[in-house]
Amino acid sequence: MKTSQTLISYVEQCALITLEKQDKLELLIGDSLHELDLDAGKLRFNDFDFPLQVLGTESDNTLTWLWAWADEQTEIPAHLMRSAQQLKTWGADHGVPEFTVPSVDVNSADGMEIGLVAADVCSASCFFADHYEGGAAYFLLFDRRIDDGPSFDRQHLITRMADLFSQYDLNQRSVLESYLRNKGLRSETDRNMISTELENGERLVAEFDDTNRLVMVNNAAFEI
Repeated sequence: MKTSQTLISYVEQCALITLEKQDKLELLIGDSLHELDLDAGKLRFNDFDFPLQVLGTESDNTLTWLWAWADEQTEIPAHLMRSAQQLKTWGADHGVPEFTVPSVDVNSADGMEIGLVAADVCSASCFFADHYEGGAAYFLLFDRRIDDGPSFDRQHLITRMADLFSQYDLNQRSVLESYLRNKGLRSETDRNMISTELENGERLVAEFDDTNRLVMVNNAAFEI
């Protein structure tokens, strides 16, 4: 199944706002080891434990994503799949077929893309990928201590955009515009430029080519 245009659109809308959430988690836990406790419904990192919801798994062997609600091999408590069920309903309501079928090829929707959208749709603090031999399990985490982390500064925003655009073919201007809109940040725009002030007061000036690819940031070449 080819990636639906609807999913691509939602990835563009959600990507940077969710990647900011990922940065907040990383800043909070650092290099802490983690422990999964499905019975308690929590993911533990040394001094922190966070309530979780199970999204699904990504297999390196079959190259497929399997939604938690379709997993017949793992005994997942029903209350830990509420978000996955919510996303199934949301996918049906918003025309995102990748969220409504039991499994999809990762070339159509991988765990990263699903996590980027899921964390925003479900108002989660972030998502987390628990990698193991042969694949990874994906979770949503919910905790105000993550939410209270700082927003992107300019360098972190540039770094996250570079990583994202190196992996996925997206409308790069739309990705940045969606982030600024989600954050309620005012911007000045013209055909090839967006200028804005980030929450920390730093000025960001992004220049795009005629295909909406980011080429310059604050007069420096943007490289991925």
